Amino acid sequence: MNKQEFLDRLGTLLSCLPASRVAESQAFYAEAIADRMEEGMTEEEAVAALGSPGAVADAILDEMPPVPRVMAKTRRRSTVLLWALIIVGSPLWLALLLTFALVALGVYLCIWMLAAMLWAIAAAAVMALPLALILAFAGLMEGNVPFALAYVGEGLLAAALGIVCFSAALSSSRYLVRLSQRWMGKMLSPFRRERSQAPSDAVGATA
Repeated sequence: MNKQEFLDRLGTLLSCLPASRVAESQAFYAEAIADRMEEGMTEEEAVAALGSPGAVADAILDEMPPVPRVMAKTRRRSTVLLWALIIVGSPLWLALLLTFALVALGVYLCIWMLAAMLWAIAAAAVMALPLALILAFAGLMEGNVPFALAYVGEGLLAAALGIVCFSAALSSSRYLVRLSQRWMGKMLSPFRRERSQAPSDAVGATA
């Protein structure tokens, strides 16, 4: 089998995937064949070193996340079968998808409610300073110096506490951003391919 025959057969076996993914895989394996030919192999030897087109196509499909992989393999067998499974199984997968979305949203909201509470506490502590100064001024106007000094002290203490809370809220928010990103990544992992994944894994397995 020569290079073009291999790539054409691979494209046919991967027709269940989007055209951009098929073209990406064909370009990768065309480069892999060219690299082996530069090392001294003949075209047929370079193609044979990759394995059969069927094995390569299976390896590419196996690298996909679970949900797209099942859909692609089902479509590869029969497009009619894929649509039949989608239509017949719609009550089940729609319910699962809705539950999945609600759980993800609930966890996401809980994470950010914690951040909102930290910011609210910090803001309340800082806002206590002007209120304490107003009360201290009122006490001073009435000649109650101890009362005024007490509220000034409480206001300054509240302001210091607010600054500490703001710092903690900022640090916590940054952490929660990373945590929520990781959480959403985990939730979406059955549906999307990681960017780091490439067809090179299949070549490494057959090289």
